[in-house]
Amino acid sequence: MSKHLLFGFLLFFASVFTHLCQAQTTDSVRAAPSSTASHRYLLLAKTGSLARYRMYIGEKITFKRHQDEGFKTLPILDIRDSTLYVQGLRVPLKDIEKIKLKNHTGGRKVANFSGAFLKTAGTIFTLVGAINFLTNLDEKYDRQDGLHTMGGAAVLFAAGTGLQAMRYGTYTINEKWTLKVIEMY
Repeated sequence: MSKHLLFGFLLFFASVFTHLCQAQTTDSVRAAPSSTASHRYLLLAKTGSLARYRMYIGEKITFKRHQDEGFKTLPILDIRDSTLYVQGLRVPLKDIEKIKLKNHTGGRKVANFSGAFLKTAGTIFTLVGAINFLTNLDEKYDRQDGLHTMGGAAVLFAAGTGLQAMRYGTYTINEKWTLKVIEMY
């Protein structure tokens, strides 16, 4: 009997104090409309692989359209449906032929840093070799050492330039690399 009486009190208090509960009720929850995405980005993905690169609104994108001569680098203003909006242009994704990405992998970041380091070292040693060559007019061997130093420095500078050229990856949009808009709700 006490079990039924306790259960009755519990139901009575639950029904009386339900309106005081601060939990979410149906009128306090506003569901977001399902037609608008809260987050959009471009996804450059390699078919059959896990290689994926995301480009968000506000980032700069370097792309080449089929009708353009060269690449354009512009900030992404908006992404809707299958269209990219950049400064002064509405670019459907089907018109984009190539995308360039800068420093998006660890190897490219190392190549960029190494290239800058080698170019700086090449410049410094070229100056050292030139000073050694010009200041030792009487000593033939010191002048030759200066020329050797400048030759080695030129090789360092060329290697640095080659490594820095690798900091960009160019991806042709085709069956291998696809470009699409991803919307998250």
